[in-house]
Amino acid sequence: MDWTAIREGDVTMAQHAELGQLLRGAFAHLPGLYPGVRTWSSLRPEARVIGHDDEGAAAAAGVLRRVIQVGTTDQLVGVVGLVAVRPALQGHGVGGDLMKRVNAYLADLRVPFGILTCADERVAFYQRAGWHRLSPPRRAVFSRDDTTEAAPFVDEIERNTLVLPVTAGLDDWPDGDLLWHCAPI
Repeated sequence: MDWTAIREGDVTMAQHAELGQLLRGAFAHLPGLYPGVRTWSSLRPEARVIGHDDEGAAAAAGVLRRVIQVGTTDQLVGVVGLVAVRPALQGHGVGGDLMKRVNAYLADLRVPFGILTCADERVAFYQRAGWHRLSPPRRAVFSRDDTTEAAPFVDEIERNTLVLPVTAGLDDWPDGDLLWHCAPI
């Protein structure tokens, strides 16, 4: 497997096509989310960490630096999403290798924390990669899709928000609700 980290502006249309195919396979339960060469679901990432094999894109994740509000604290984070491994390679250590490279990329960015959300069945995977589940569950307010028409904000309880201490310690994570795209409520 050949691994690379690439800025979003340097991703070619051919690479988007490969990534789109990877995402459609990995997220087959969400049909229509990645049509054509669209390789993001809400905000486009700033960079991608991609693993290639003889068949093309085999694993990938997106990273986006942003400031979110946690309680009353404006917190710089590296948001990780679009984590995908070709279904035939799942369970063979490729996802763990991907997360090692994502964690290293976050360290290169020198962000205090990485942050991600995931389904219940993925929590243990991320914990094995060094991520920590926030407890108790947190209220999260965010927009569903920043790429089209304005839409109402989503206000929900996120049970599976995980953080990765990068340049800060886990004890430095602020307490409170997560406000991703908006002013305090």
